[in-house]
Amino acid sequence: MKNKLAFLLSILTILFWGISFVATKVVVKEIPPITLATLRFFISFFILAIAMLLSSKKKTNLSKIEKKHAALAGFWGVTMYFIFENLGVKFTTPSQASLLISAVPIFTIVIADVQRRKKSSIVLYLMSFVSLFGVALIVFSEGFKFNYGMLGDILILFAAFSWGMYTLYVDKLEKADNLASTLEMTKWGLLFLTPFSLIEVIVEKPNFSQFIRADIVLWLLFLGILCSGFGYLMWNYGVKILGSRTTSIFLYLIPLVSISADSIMLKNPPTISIYIGGTLIILGVILGKKSAKKEDVKALD
Repeated sequence: MKNKLAFLLSILTILFWGISFVATKVVVKEIPPITLATLRFFISFFILAIAMLLSSKKKTNLSKIEKKHAALAGFWGVTMYFIFENLGVKFTTPSQASLLISAVPIFTIVIADVQRRKKSSIVLYLMSFVSLFGVALIVFSEGFKFNYGMLGDILILFAAFSWGMYTLYVDKLEKADNLASTLEMTKWGLLFLTPFSLIEVIVEKPNFSQFIRADIVLWLLFLGILCSGFGYLMWNYGVKILGSRTTSIFLYLIPLVSISADSIMLKNPPTISIYIGGTLIILGVILGKKSAKKEDVKALD
């Protein structure tokens, strides 16, 4: 049952994260990207702190080594990832960003293989590229229109690498309490973000009155509560139960969700390329999941 629950929670998280690209694109027009990340994780930390107070495990303590890994996970998965992602989304399109973020499983596999000094199965690598090809079909469904900034693309690739590093340290928290470790990494990620945000505010001098617009507030709450607070809890649980290689492959579904959200919200209907690409993504996820499960977890209950 744990495996099935982890699978469902991972998919739900992917839905939130897919929509988050559209939300970020809307909000970053009014709130500077690093400040947006800081506000997002301030909300997340508040939610997680309340959850910890209400939890029966509120006295759960992390060991020194677990705190160290949580701090590093916070640095890579919160601070560095969202600095790069939010800046990248500001300069490029949500669809392009979601495609480049799909490089995360490749980074994760390589980082994990180097750290563990072993190779993943050739099937896992092949299915990763099948899914990546499906993502490419979706993002370039209207042709190769390079109307995005190269800077944004590079920043998104740095974000993908940062998430790969984050996954590595989350793996090391396998035996730690999920809520306690997520709260700890969120705390450190927020602490690392704050100085960058202060510098950004001083330099850009944003219009703070725009921060309290109804639509901006709602999107910010969505990002902070569902995408970061509960999203990280659900994702970290999935990593612990299913393994990093398996959950990483789910990230290929993010562009499919992002383009679907774009279609519904902006009335841009999907093309035949999107249907074909989506099929390849799902095929790669299912077959890659089976391959990764042999290395990471036991069979489903």
